[in-house]
Amino acid sequence: MAMDLFSLEGRTALVTGGSRGIGKMIAAGFIAQGAKVYISSRKPGACDETAAELSKDGGVCISLPQDVSTVEGCKALAERFNALEPKLDILVNNAGAAWGADFDAFPESGWDKVMDLNLKSPFFLTQALHGALAASGA
Repeated sequence: MAMDLFSLEGRTALVTGGSRGIGKMIAAGFIAQGAKVYISSRKPGACDETAAELSKDGGVCISLPQDVSTVEGCKALAERFNALEPKLDILVNNAGAAWGADFDAFPESGWDKVMDLNLKSPFFLTQALHGALAASGA
């Protein structure tokens, strides 16, 4: 019997920053391999539009708009996800920020924004979803 090594049938994924760019491409790839994919974005309209687009050809993409730039936002997304699913197989912490300033003029506020979203948020979202992630390995 042939085995499809890349199949994600029966798997559930959550992709932050999933409404555009690399996150959207990752979500589309997971859907193409049979996963049910939740996407999150801080812009509800964009998140809803992308989920509808990615669900067109029979795939399952669900919009969970949420700003994850704060610990509270990470916890809120985890609570919303956990209310819908008993487990999480794949978490892609893709949401991120950049700050366009010269080295000599880079402000502390820009540093804090980039570090909070790019480093702090992935940790606290993973922490908040730990139970769902652990359940997928049980």
